[in-house]
Amino acid sequence: MKTLKPGLVAAGSLTLALALSACGAPEEEAAATPSDAPAEEGGNGGTGVLDLLGDLASRTEAVDNYTLDMDITSSDPELGETEMTMTYEVMADPQAAQVTMYMPAMGEMLAGLAELGGPGAGLSAEELSTSILIVPAEGEMLVSNHNGLQEVDTAWARGTAGEGQQPASENMFDTSNLPKVAGAVASIETIEETGTEEIDGVSTTVLEGSFTSEELDALDAEQRSALDELVGGATGAMDVAIWISDDGFPMRMDFSDEVSSISMVYSLLGETSFEMPAEEEITDL
Repeated sequence: MKTLKPGLVAAGSLTLALALSACGAPEEEAAATPSDAPAEEGGNGGTGVLDLLGDLASRTEAVDNYTLDMDITSSDPELGETEMTMTYEVMADPQAAQVTMYMPAMGEMLAGLAELGGPGAGLSAEELSTSILIVPAEGEMLVSNHNGLQEVDTAWARGTAGEGQQPASENMFDTSNLPKVAGAVASIETIEETGTEEIDGVSTTVLEGSFTSEELDALDAEQRSALDELVGGATGAMDVAIWISDDGFPMRMDFSDEVSSISMVYSLLGETSFEMPAEEEITDL
């Protein structure tokens, strides 16, 4: 897994598909009926583990209303340890997503630019670390002006941002690929049940395992591409933990190696909503 560089992630250009991963996805299917057959010996853990993994990809694809919290920590020889958190609030009616990003490294960089006469003068690094976007299924992305970086008189700006826009990055993840990531996790040969835990009030079974280099190379091309996009390039052994609800939905997925860790936690399934700004609250750039 390549070292991620959170400080380079764009505040204003986080991929539309990432925010709208499941908007317009098919309605959730009826819960699968667990098999009475025990798990195969020598592979996936104990009885029932294969049943839990079986519908992982389809269950992930079926959800179109959720909140997803992503935490990323990465160590880099040049940047040191960097962290960022992102919260994606995705709703189906209307189809839109609100993305809140907290990137301390980006805030420190913008604060340094502000001292040299750039945008954000008078704001602390902490204030400059948070960016908020709304990405509708149709139309252009909205960028919050809560910190004044958009230099408009309204709370939101729409269209191409000015000099206050944070720089773009290629390290953007399209969460429509999360079902493929889940499918890749379901293919791990050595994975076992390690306990139970509640995630957002949902009872889950915790499974832990790891990808070997050989297993990564053997993945379906689309699954490998999705996993690479998520972790910044999967190149060696990688530990995985997953928290699966009784009906087979991955309430949490963690990925880690010696330099990076990513944790994704779902909540408010079917209950996520936010208020879309009125037109008078938006300035077109």
